[in-house]
Amino acid sequence: MLDGLFFTRRTRAWRAATTIIAGVACLMSAACDSKTPPPPPASSAAAAASVAPATSGCPATGLWAECSVVHSLDRAGLAPHVDSGAKPQEKSLTGNPLVLTIGRTAQLEIFLYADSAARIADEAKLDRSALVNATAEQTIKRERTLIESVNVIGLLTSLSAHQRERVSDAITAGPPQPIKP
Repeated sequence: MLDGLFFTRRTRAWRAATTIIAGVACLMSAACDSKTPPPPPASSAAAAASVAPATSGCPATGLWAECSVVHSLDRAGLAPHVDSGAKPQEKSLTGNPLVLTIGRTAQLEIFLYADSAARIADEAKLDRSALVNATAEQTIKRERTLIESVNVIGLLTSLSAHQRERVSDAITAGPPQPIKP
């Protein structure tokens, strides 16, 4: 009796799996018959809502803004918190500063510029011997991590290599791009 029950469950699972696989194959090929309804077309507004941080009220301009940096880090699961009372440690940079706390102990200093040319010009002031990129190993000096993307410079103070990589990935992926009609 139990053997028959197991066979019935296994047969149902097998049929369900083959039905799903056939459905996926049908959607991926042009051989679908007219009985299978095509997937509903995605409107450009729906696509924009899923890609751009429209819910945060942050414009997708192709440049970083404070809200898009925070939104990108939040979407990466890093739980950023704006530290409004903190002053950036880096005094040589002239960009618009934003200090964020990532997790419990990491601190991220963000400097926003009008464009990438202004970022590159200001970045020349940095002492690169005291900084490392996200993929480089920190030494006993505990260097800060330099993150550069379009019109933003980020300086991350964290000892976690995994956290350094995740923050860097979230920012170097680029700012939200405008939607082309």
